[in-house]
Amino acid sequence: MYFDALTLTAVVEELRTTVLYGRIQRVVLVGPLTIGLEVYRDGRRHYLLASADAQTARIHLIGQRPTRGVDGETPFLLLLRKYVLGGRIINIEQPPYERVVLFSIAKPMESRKPTNDRDELVDDVDDDDATLTADNLLHCDLVVEPQDRRSNIILVDDNNTILDAIKRVSPRMSSRVILPRHVYTLPPAPDKRDPLRATAAEIAALTGNDPVKALVGAYRGVSPQVAREVLTRACGSIPQSTQGLPAYTVAARLREIFAEPPAPHLINDEQGPVGFAPYHPLHLPNAIPMPGMSAALEAFYSARQQPLGRDRRREELRERLLASREHIERQRAQIAAELKRAAELDRLRWEGEMIFAFLHQLPPRASELIVEGERIVLDPNRSLIEQAQERFKAYEKAKSARSILPERLAEAEQRLAGLDQLLALLEIADESHQIDLIATEAEEAGYLRPSTTRRPSLRSRPLQIRSSDGLPIYIGRTARQNEEVTFRIARPTDLWLHARHIHGAHVIIRADNPPQQTITEAAALAAYYSQARHDAAVEVDLCRRRSVRKIPGGPPGLVSYHPERTLRVKPQLCGEVVQKW
Repeated sequence: MYFDALTLTAVVEELRTTVLYGRIQRVVLVGPLTIGLEVYRDGRRHYLLASADAQTARIHLIGQRPTRGVDGETPFLLLLRKYVLGGRIINIEQPPYERVVLFSIAKPMESRKPTNDRDELVDDVDDDDATLTADNLLHCDLVVEPQDRRSNIILVDDNNTILDAIKRVSPRMSSRVILPRHVYTLPPAPDKRDPLRATAAEIAALTGNDPVKALVGAYRGVSPQVAREVLTRACGSIPQSTQGLPAYTVAARLREIFAEPPAPHLINDEQGPVGFAPYHPLHLPNAIPMPGMSAALEAFYSARQQPLGRDRRREELRERLLASREHIERQRAQIAAELKRAAELDRLRWEGEMIFAFLHQLPPRASELIVEGERIVLDPNRSLIEQAQERFKAYEKAKSARSILPERLAEAEQRLAGLDQLLALLEIADESHQIDLIATEAEEAGYLRPSTTRRPSLRSRPLQIRSSDGLPIYIGRTARQNEEVTFRIARPTDLWLHARHIHGAHVIIRADNPPQQTITEAAALAAYYSQARHDAAVEVDLCRRRSVRKIPGGPPGLVSYHPERTLRVKPQLCGEVVQKW
């Protein structure tokens, strides 16, 4: 789906009626390449999103207040606070047929005081800047270029000099340099014709076997989607060649689609939104009208970014957890090495005893003592009694450490086991909410530093499934949910299931003497919510809940159990979801 020049034109028209002359109250980094603005105009707040991500480059209004999604402060964000926060949007401009929008912003030299959040300002009831003169204003341009892989968001000062960009472009990367202190220039305009002046002679002169590609190559602002729509309106379907095109009709439809007012539509299939258009698309089925272009874009990208955002968050959290695991593993290795050294220090005591035993037989300034074939190295410049006492002190110190080290080693190994459990549960997390819960648990357990991003309170309840026999099955999808399923929801006589020898969900059947069909379904669910989800068959242990024990001092969700029996099942979803969260 194309965020093309026609789509941007429809968005700009909306922005001129909503945020033009509004004051920018808040600036946040929603993502590494995405900014969010809160604009106050006529007693109402409007929320604007702009992204330079190659896969989701766009700009449009959104319905909810944008939230900060990046920890820390980037140089670009600091400059946005300085030049944009508190400023008024005095002009919104789109060069003809270009995917570029320029926001001209004027900011009072002495802006209002920020709130506790440095990304926003306090509300201003008196929104009149009439008393300000040009000398009191700081001018800049915020340029948004939603152009796929070349997308960018650029801050330019009043002298047309680049202050910074969300993506810096060096001379080695492109001939169009986007770096601080360089002069800003618009993207070079392509050598194409104006679609509003299209003629039948121009259409008839098109060549090639692909009329869509021919229109895109000949006219400015024409994306493949616009070309398909023009040809469908002119011919009833998309021709396979430029030969025999109804030139007058194609030219008329091309002029028409660029001249008509925006008519935003959202294209759906059985899975949800799959496209958008600033006109009624005849070549795409299941198009429904939308109240605005921004509404259509928000619906489309929200549906598209759910899996993208989930996978990105999963990868980011995995990297952080793996870094934490590497740190704990190094600690464990150090403790194990110290314990090994402490175990070898019994020799110090023996050497001290031997020195005292042969004290009167050793000559002055002796350099060694041989006892039963073992050589003890001595310092001829020090007294024998001093060397013996030194060995006894080292031995006592090692003995003290040896009493502590096994406990510290066990603690490090339990922390590694708990972290491995979180990593395994992260791999099988199906939704963003699960990933957020796992991140919260990792922070609470001390595996990660608490995030500075304000995260809403997350409600965490195990998954509840109704089996084909109508019996309740509870499934934990995080470490704390596993603990809740096993030690709060389950009764001592309930059946408890878990994939054998691997990390995964705790599953219980809350029923007396469940039938075999329900047991098989619960085992399949335990296999599905485990590290072996993609295996053809998985061994699943089951026992009564009374046989499950917490590991003393261990992290949430880690247990031991005995006796048990084992089933071999295929991992799969089954039953009916009763409660998801």
